[in-house]
Amino acid sequence: MQQHIQLIHKKLNNLNKVSKTLIRIGFCCLILLASASAILAIVNMLEPVNYSRLPLLIQSLFTYGFYVWAELTVGALIFDYVFQ
Repeated sequence: MQQHIQLIHKKLNNLNKVSKTLIRIGFCCLILLASASAILAIVNMLEPVNYSRLPLLIQSLFTYGFYVWAELTVGALIFDYVFQ
């Protein structure tokens, strides 16, 4: 297991600068959208009658955060593979 982790770490260190930047941007988007959905979930628990479609918004923010992260990560890996 540790050998696999070391191999992944080695491959990630060998990525070019643009790919690393895309992966960081994707991770920041994931954290930002997940945090926004967590804050809205807390607001919804404190005042549930204020906005009736808030649970759908919370779920959408969380889901799209993972979509953006996955797309940017896979895109960065493809970009690195094509232009290496």
